[in-house]
Amino acid sequence: MPNYNVFTNLRNPLTTVDIAASSAENGANYRVTTGVVSVAANAYLALQLSNPTSSRYTARIGRVFGGAITNTSVFLLRNGTVAGGTTLTPINTNFGYPNVSQLIPSFSTSLANPVVGGATFSTLIQTGGPIVNDELGKIIVPPNNRLIIDLLNLTNQTNTLSLTLGWAEVSPVS
Repeated sequence: MPNYNVFTNLRNPLTTVDIAASSAENGANYRVTTGVVSVAANAYLALQLSNPTSSRYTARIGRVFGGAITNTSVFLLRNGTVAGGTTLTPINTNFGYPNVSQLIPSFSTSLANPVVGGATFSTLIQTGGPIVNDELGKIIVPPNNRLIIDLLNLTNQTNTLSLTLGWAEVSPVS
């Protein structure tokens, strides 16, 4: 059976680089953050990453991270929209590149869930502390699609929350 370079050994090591490191080297890795936000009792903080129809790139999500002082539910949704909100400016993680992201991130806080529509594909209960979800490029957001991270404060008091999202813009669309 041929090897096809699938197996590795000390003389011929297999080297892998995650999508964030590779895309950062090429000036195509971005991050955006909501910063620290006070969220009312039983209220929401939603972060939306929209890839417009006019975009020439596909986003590969590297990492979703943030935090909460106490109990929070985290929902990841495909498509849908976040009503209202504040547009955020993505930062290129390779400071030597002036490249500007083609994606449009925004966030909203609201007593009622600001997310309209969409399909939830991941849910978790966070009992406090850091929220970390390493996707390593496994969530792909092509043009005319959106990723929404929706946090629900599960307490009856104000909670301090934050969200940061990292992605690579790859695969030019012809």
